[in-house]
Amino acid sequence: MKMMDISATRELPELERLRAAAAIAQAMIPGSAIGPAADEQTVLHTERFISRTLPESLGAFRAAHRALSQAARAYTGRRFEELSPDEADALLQRWTVHPILGKAVNLLGVLYRVTHFSQPELLQKHAPLPTVQNVEQPRWLSQTAAARDFDASEPLECDVVVIGTGAGGAVVGRHLADQGLAVVFVEEGEHLRRNDFPGTLTGTLSEVYRNTVSIGNAPIMIPQGRLVGGSTAVNGGSSFRPPRWVTDRWCEEYGSAEFSTDALEGYFDRTESILQVEKADTRYAGPLHNIFTRGASELGWHSDVIARNAPGCRGEGFCDFGCKTDARRSTNLAYLPTAFEKGAFMLYGLRAERVIHDGRRATGIEAVALERDRSICLAENGKPKRIRIQARAVIVAGGALNSPLFLAKQGIGNSSGQLGRNITLHPSGPVTGLFDEKIDSAKYIPQADYSFEFLKEGLLLLSAGSDYQTTAPLLGLLGKPLVEVLEQQNHLAGIGYLLAEEARGRIRLGPKGLPVLTYNITKRDMQRIQRALVLCSELLFAAGAREVFPGLLKPMRLKSKADVEALARASLSPSDLIVTSYHPLGSCRMSQDPRQGVVDLNHECHDLKGLFVVDGSTVAGPLGVNPQITIMALATRAAERIGALLNAS
Repeated sequence: MKMMDISATRELPELERLRAAAAIAQAMIPGSAIGPAADEQTVLHTERFISRTLPESLGAFRAAHRALSQAARAYTGRRFEELSPDEADALLQRWTVHPILGKAVNLLGVLYRVTHFSQPELLQKHAPLPTVQNVEQPRWLSQTAAARDFDASEPLECDVVVIGTGAGGAVVGRHLADQGLAVVFVEEGEHLRRNDFPGTLTGTLSEVYRNTVSIGNAPIMIPQGRLVGGSTAVNGGSSFRPPRWVTDRWCEEYGSAEFSTDALEGYFDRTESILQVEKADTRYAGPLHNIFTRGASELGWHSDVIARNAPGCRGEGFCDFGCKTDARRSTNLAYLPTAFEKGAFMLYGLRAERVIHDGRRATGIEAVALERDRSICLAENGKPKRIRIQARAVIVAGGALNSPLFLAKQGIGNSSGQLGRNITLHPSGPVTGLFDEKIDSAKYIPQADYSFEFLKEGLLLLSAGSDYQTTAPLLGLLGKPLVEVLEQQNHLAGIGYLLAEEARGRIRLGPKGLPVLTYNITKRDMQRIQRALVLCSELLFAAGAREVFPGLLKPMRLKSKADVEALARASLSPSDLIVTSYHPLGSCRMSQDPRQGVVDLNHECHDLKGLFVVDGSTVAGPLGVNPQITIMALATRAAERIGALLNAS
């Protein structure tokens, strides 16, 4: 959008605000060979993105620009928008390492790096999105319906209603349908086929994910899939079994040998068979695979190819945006169709609001239909369209952040005081290397290699490819240094770390019913994350990198072994990290003792019979590896237990 277009439709104060914000955005992302500079359009695009994902943060976003404009006046005697490009860049670089202003500048920079490069006009020029046509129309689609179009005049009746269709819900529901039980799935998100995924970073985050940001000594964003298939439909497909020391811990905590590696082996075997788990084909892993293998070999470290639930994958897109080829066997492909063929039914765009019960036993749920934009669907009488489902059992499978909030809103499940507590996140972050050789990560499987060399220390190392949209957010650079590196994007290789942490978080209902997740990275966890940054840097240099960028908000460029040693000695704090989480676990603790947990070893809620929780919230973390397969295997076990209880009643 041109400046003149804005002035024609906006009042002068608003125009001035946009001009001031655009000046800061342009200094953060100046024009270069990879595309035009950030401008007013970038600011507006960012504000729309914030409004859709974290609307409560919009005020802080605007306030940060006002504060920086005033800070520029204090430094130079002029507002930021009055500075020349060279003056603006020089001031910006000073601010990135400022002890106070640096935090605001670098967080603002992350936002702009996320939003600017996912604007449609830039993508069309540099990374046009693939077009999917002629999508199959299998007969099982007749067993699904959008709640907004469903006749809700009479309650639905079934044996089991399952809330959620991710790694927990789809799996337990499919196996219960296999036992001859009538199953109804309820999914708040939409049913996206492979032609429906937005394909952009901002579109995916705002339309496909539910986003939570932790409150603590480091802001950690935790995106969780909100669509049919849950997070299994928007992840990399990495399929690890938990280490034996994790299952040994479970046996000790639960006082039961049922959770030993040997006792669970059959459930893992069955899950991996359904998902067709196999090692990634290195033909489609690309140069990043060679770099990871070469670096690990040079250092004498273990490395191997990741097993994935994507037997037909040829590396044709960024997995976290949704698979355009259906090569990844997410639950919407591997589990739900089989359940539908056994008579199960699914309503999507339907938000479960409460469990119906008689004080002793759950007897169903009440839910409200949603429009595509997630607003409440209104019935003909102008009131919210509600759907009632009567069932012999209710299974909550909304994930480790949503399930405890759903129960807490109704005052269910917290007689032990453990609801929403004990959360682990697997904090993870990036390290990027610049190579002479061409890598073109976007053309290959994003995550194909791993190293268990430091797993007993709680560190898993993984290859981490990126594309045009996701590269910039991983770099702690702004201004001219940022675009200089991005101009060599096809020569960048990423390594990621995942930490099995000692920290524990808690999620609860805050003001206006908003979720509040509190979580603090401990001193020991911070030491191990810093070690992970060093290890990833060493691997990249051993593989031939000429420069390395550790995952820090403030700029740091490593060009030699001496720089890596300096990184190891650096005084870093959690707030310096670029850190995210995709694996929240443990918020509905499992325990035989009702005084110690939310559910028993059959996943049944201690406080209400007939109510079960089957998802990552009942998995005691951390695992130290991606938890998808573990959640699914435990859901397979849960289906056996729940089916036996229902058939005996």
